Amino acid sequence: MPWRQGCDQRWKTLTREHGFVAELRCVDGVAAAVIPQHARYADLCILGQDRPEGPASVNYTFAEHLLFVTGRPVLFVPPLESLKTLGRHIVVASNSSRPAARSLNDAMPLIERAERTTVLMINSSGLHRVQGGVPGEHIIEHLKRHGAAADVIRIDDVPPDSIADRLQAEARALGADLIVAGAFGHPRLWENCWAA
Repeated sequence: MPWRQGCDQRWKTLTREHGFVAELRCVDGVAAAVIPQHARYADLCILGQDRPEGPASVNYTFAEHLLFVTGRPVLFVPPLESLKTLGRHIVVASNSSRPAARSLNDAMPLIERAERTTVLMINSSGLHRVQGGVPGEHIIEHLKRHGAAADVIRIDDVPPDSIADRLQAEARALGADLIVAGAFGHPRLWENCWAA
């Protein structure tokens, strides 16, 4: 297939120019079954944005679905016209949860190369007694051990249903070009049904 050869060549050139190793795969089958199997053995799954389809989607897009079934980090790429830089200034959303810690670890190779990292803690006042210290200080210490230029911003009294919007608004106001956040979803039973 000539289009495949041309695509493979452009992909090899792009990865060589930017100093990383990547593999482009074309596979057949039902995407919800095939893609997670391949993504589970990759360092990063890069996806464009899509929309939920039908009642079976439980309001998740296909791309969001991959967050819960692959066990791998997923990078959602916005439309190309809005992407000027990627990973220069990273905002890390942290609430001291397991998903937040996991996303931080998965993003560490990007954070180590970023010019600046801002840890954004929304509604963090309740975490003080749980963490045994000032919320965010432990994560800043961790990031600095990895050579990251990091600071923390704490914002309280944000309604729970507005946290995602506030996170995005703060990231835009800071000039961030990447948000790192943990993902959690429906109960384990639902996730196991999709992961089969």
